Amino acid sequence: MKNVVLLLLAMYISLTNLFGQFHTIGTAVNTGANTYKLTDAVNNQFGAIWYKIQHDLNTIFNIQGQMYFGTDDAGADGIAFVMHRNCLTAGSGGGGLGYSGIAGQSIAVEFDTYWNRNTPPITTGAEENYDPEEDHISVQLNGDVVHDNSPNDLTPSPILLPNIEDGNWHDFQIFYNPVSNVFQVWFDGVLRITLTYDVRNTLFGGAQYAYWGFTSTTGGFNNEQRIRINAATSTLNLKDVTICTGPVYVSLPSLASLVGTNLALNKPVTASTALSSPSFAVDGNMGTRWESIHDADPQWLYVDLASPMDIDSVVIYWEAARAKDYMLQTSTDAVSWTTVYSTTTGSGHKDKIIFSATNIRYVRMYGTARLIGYGYSIWEFQVYGKPKYVWAPDNGTISDIYGENVTLTPTATTTYSVTVPDPCLGAVVHNMTVTIDCPAPANLIQFNAIKNPNGTLLEWTTASEINTSHFEILKSTDGIHFFPIGIVHAAGYSSAVLTYSFFDEKNNGSAYYQIKTVDIDQTYHLSPITYVSMTIQPLHIGSIFENETPLTLKTNFEYIYYRLTDLSGKIVEERYIKHPPHIIWLGAQWAPSCYILYVETDGYFTSEKICKYQ
Repeated sequence: MKNVVLLLLAMYISLTNLFGQFHTIGTAVNTGANTYKLTDAVNNQFGAIWYKIQHDLNTIFNIQGQMYFGTDDAGADGIAFVMHRNCLTAGSGGGGLGYSGIAGQSIAVEFDTYWNRNTPPITTGAEENYDPEEDHISVQLNGDVVHDNSPNDLTPSPILLPNIEDGNWHDFQIFYNPVSNVFQVWFDGVLRITLTYDVRNTLFGGAQYAYWGFTSTTGGFNNEQRIRINAATSTLNLKDVTICTGPVYVSLPSLASLVGTNLALNKPVTASTALSSPSFAVDGNMGTRWESIHDADPQWLYVDLASPMDIDSVVIYWEAARAKDYMLQTSTDAVSWTTVYSTTTGSGHKDKIIFSATNIRYVRMYGTARLIGYGYSIWEFQVYGKPKYVWAPDNGTISDIYGENVTLTPTATTTYSVTVPDPCLGAVVHNMTVTIDCPAPANLIQFNAIKNPNGTLLEWTTASEINTSHFEILKSTDGIHFFPIGIVHAAGYSSAVLTYSFFDEKNNGSAYYQIKTVDIDQTYHLSPITYVSMTIQPLHIGSIFENETPLTLKTNFEYIYYRLTDLSGKIVEERYIKHPPHIIWLGAQWAPSCYILYVETDGYFTSEKICKYQ
């Protein structure tokens, strides 16, 4: 059957290839088996994992897994799910659970295990969060962890839990539907929170994408805290697939939201010389700058955009020590450079160079003459254009290696990778393997050939059938060249054990057989080869005397054919007898000599050297 697999990345988050797709911060480590340890049972630790690709807020978000909060009921502090739009940063530790104070807008679901109160007569922690005494769940906005009925507190009355620092894994699920704006939190199989809240428009001002992940902290008290992402039941996209034939369609989210962003921000940068770090030219801070050594030309600086981009402009903010003569150059490999702009009258302060270049990874300022006696100094080196996906391998099986919507047509098992541009991480690589495997339409578990005097009976058994059309019976005399001799129709769909048979009445001798199982789309599988053979009853060979016939052939078959040749191969006698008698006497008329006697009966044959004497 032809298989067509549609992978809607715009709608789903890949968890089949999830591990390696999380960015870790602090004490967080990947421990394998779909699990991350966020903190040890040590005071004042912070650990976080962030999924490396932003989620499209126009699509459903659904993440499931398990959380582990340690074994100390008096421990701290818990785990928080967080969605935000800034680069993959962290907030404060302790009672802040790692999301308190994260800059910009955010939404968090905290699974809090510590009672943070510092208002007498209750003083159980350093922070005054107005926590309930019990372990609890709440939904908070904008890094605000205080339960005070403020606009940032979406659950003024936190949902109380029994002790969850019990050494057990606890199931969780976080679900958001952008159409209905329903936001739900499940814990230990129970729906704990249902809110109606427009995450994209109310919280993020209409922005389409946001990062998500998990944070965890310890403070003056601690616990080992872990999280396991459940790949089997979580939302999916770029996943490994197995097909027989046909294309695989992949649709990726549009990168339109990244158009107009500074593609060079925080990317790797290299300079010819440096009195201050080249990274200062791409850090987004107009108070830091890259400066080359003095009194030397030429000098240069280039930025690695991490993956190919379509470039439309570059903006350079110069310090007073600027270039008078310089070129702007692009490259795909940082070895061969193409000049896209040059000037001998650099104006300084801010230069905006507009040009068009496709599939560019490296952009370089190449200065050939300084304006003043110092070096070259740049506050910010900015690159603008359109980010692109990059697919590999470029072997002709990908419809567009830079495409958002691609068709994969592998002819053999292939592992594809796609480099995804990211404003924080530069580039993230996702892998998916398309396995070519055409399963047999029927599970053939037995195939036998049984010889009898009237022909050969073929019997085969299937344990199951899927889309099976029919069976072709193939025959060969040499085990190499097969030809069809019959067809038996199949059940088509079955999970029962079925037995089929075919009788080859034209074969009473040696032959090879094979069953060709044909699917309804004409794909097929071949069975192992079976062989049948039978010899006639042994020839009784002895000396032959004139008028005596001690040589006999015994047969119960439909015919007998024999041929006598001399030792040079010349035929002396041959005869075909239909419905022969039980015993045939040979040799009465043969001249004394040695011969080769060839005998065939119903397809079986034997040959012997015999001699006749006076």
